[in-house]
Amino acid sequence: RLRDRGRGREGREVRAGGKSTAHTERAPANPKAKGPRVHLMAQFWRAVTRTWTGRTAVAAVCLHQYDTHFRYERFNRNIRTVAAAALTLVDYKYTLVQHPEMLDELHERVAKRWYDLCCRNAGLYIKLGQQIATMNHVLPAPYLHYFSKLNDAAPAVGFDVVEGIVCKDYGVASVGEVFSEFEREPIASASIAQVHKASLKDGTQVAVKVQKPEIAVQLPWDLACFRLLLFSFEKIFDLPMYWSCDSVCEVLEQETDFRCEARNAELAAEDFQDNPKIFVPKVYKGMTTKRVMAMEFVNARSIADLAGLRAEGFNVAEVAGIMVDAFSHQIFVSGFVHADPHPGNILVRRRPGGGREAQVVVLDHGCYVSCSEAFRREYCRLWRAMVLMDERELQRICRAWGVGDSELFASMQLLKPYTPGKGGVHLNATTRADVLKLQLQAFERVRGLLSDSERVPRELILLGRNLNIVRANNKGMGSPVNRVNNMAKYASLGLAAG
Repeated sequence: RLRDRGRGREGREVRAGGKSTAHTERAPANPKAKGPRVHLMAQFWRAVTRTWTGRTAVAAVCLHQYDTHFRYERFNRNIRTVAAAALTLVDYKYTLVQHPEMLDELHERVAKRWYDLCCRNAGLYIKLGQQIATMNHVLPAPYLHYFSKLNDAAPAVGFDVVEGIVCKDYGVASVGEVFSEFEREPIASASIAQVHKASLKDGTQVAVKVQKPEIAVQLPWDLACFRLLLFSFEKIFDLPMYWSCDSVCEVLEQETDFRCEARNAELAAEDFQDNPKIFVPKVYKGMTTKRVMAMEFVNARSIADLAGLRAEGFNVAEVAGIMVDAFSHQIFVSGFVHADPHPGNILVRRRPGGGREAQVVVLDHGCYVSCSEAFRREYCRLWRAMVLMDERELQRICRAWGVGDSELFASMQLLKPYTPGKGGVHLNATTRADVLKLQLQAFERVRGLLSDSERVPRELILLGRNLNIVRANNKGMGSPVNRVNNMAKYASLGLAAG
């Protein structure tokens, strides 16, 4: 119709002497003149913005584009998370009730959904997925299949972005003012930061850790969404979940400040200074800001690279023993505990000046828990009570900590089934039957685990994370170390030490 009207204005049909003639007046060509398509678009936008629905749609599209291209998807990623949570709720709360035979299919579907979400949202979601991957003693197989892929899935940012952050934090015009060499490609990329190899002006090799720019923007929104999900799941499934929220959020906020990590690394180095089997790289405090940190460069292999370790002649069982000893010492003796000892943070090299003896290198000290002396000693007593099957002592500690189900709590600390009886807890390696029994205990009794969440020591949250990851590391190396026996020994040492 618009075209017809245009013709009506431009041309006139003239009848003279019974003959019809058509005369069209054409305007001179003008490249800036508005043609029919422009008029169509103008009418379309007027029609769209005439209603509230149209205005809302336009605003939503504009917000989506702005959030995607200028604000690192801080809003969109949380919309995706809430949507995934809603679908998961429908799957487990309703579909499973109506079709219990679909349990395996639901596990597969939900695990893939959350894995895809972690990959797309990246950032702290990668860290969440890595934590899920360590819980192979209680989670169904599909979760482990998908989330175990996240250990190497953190995408890196471009060198131009990295250089901009380093220059801004160091107050220089280019990285060449501080470093004689700075490799453009990162040697490692994790959920929060990536690491580049560089050389100082005096030739000293360093590893420069640079925080990804989107983290600071996304963190408040991600934590708010995390709080909402925990609160909602607690109400919907009647599970004790939200009590841990404040502590987890506080730790994540500290983990994004590299000045905290530098202090933790310094304290950890002091803790292990008398143990030549453990090494913590030096941090250059004068080159540490909230987003950038320079530390001593160490050439070593991850404990997950079993083929490489064996090819270099390392004894894998010996390496696993050093690792378990190190973290048992932190938990029971010093009380200053690394809460993220995944394989990427635990390396192995030959001890300098020690011939062919192995030395374990501990990296990434951003996530730590500092236990009070009272809690450290009580935790030592807890382990002694569990191993010796001292039911009276176990129940006393659980009551003081607001724990209602002492047997399930003991199973969660041991990461194997705890059944009161004579003869003490078995100290053999965890079997598949142990795992299945622990899963059944957790699913059936978790609602009654906590009687008073206000009294639960917050140290237990990150200690549990350490226990999970160390157990997973040991299992990944073939379970050469009797972890429970080792920790029971260090619990006794911890009580004797103070």
